[in-house]
Amino acid sequence: MKKINLILIVVLTFIPFQIALPQNVNEQSPDEIEQYISECRQEIENYYQNRLTKLQLKAQADIRLLEIAEIPQPTWTGLQEWAQFAEAVIQINNLENKSNNLTDQTPAKRLAVALSQINQRKNEIIAGLEWQTNKLERQHEYASTKGLNKLEKKMRVKSLAPEPEQTHGVIAGIIYSQDKPVAIIDGTAVHQGESIHGVKVVRINKNSVEFTKDDNTWIQKLREIQASNWK
Repeated sequence: MKKINLILIVVLTFIPFQIALPQNVNEQSPDEIEQYISECRQEIENYYQNRLTKLQLKAQADIRLLEIAEIPQPTWTGLQEWAQFAEAVIQINNLENKSNNLTDQTPAKRLAVALSQINQRKNEIIAGLEWQTNKLERQHEYASTKGLNKLEKKMRVKSLAPEPEQTHGVIAGIIYSQDKPVAIIDGTAVHQGESIHGVKVVRINKNSVEFTKDDNTWIQKLREIQASNWK
């Protein structure tokens, strides 16, 4: 006999955070559910705090790379070198060097335009960080409130639900042939003459199977439940 295994995985999703519904949720006590929800809440806090920290550090690093062009260095001999350095910073940050389009190419003008671009880019980074932070806070709020509430409610409902009665002997399908027919019973492929759950398969027909157990013989159709015969 060949066993056919089916696996069901249930996942509850908080975009972009994911929490798995415990497989043994039916066995969870109220205290265990509360403990699990508490652990999930802490995981959510850690996850979003780490994401926020990464966003802030990246923004700070990007701004510092721009700010180095705003402070003149003692080794520079004049505005020409300062302007060239500022333009190099613009190029490194993949910004359009607007000073190249100026008809008046004086160092002071080139520097002023470059520093203006750098300041504009810094403001864009700050605005982008604020937008991403607000988005992250909304996701965090949903995950830690509505998301966890849905998960807790689902867990409590499942924990209170009665265990389904174990049903044996359900014929899921028949692969019929005259010489070697096969019946799929409770996920197991069974041939004529073989037994399953203490019940012997006497004959496999096209749409039914004949069984026998303890001098009791019966015919059962596809997906028909005859629980009393299988006890």
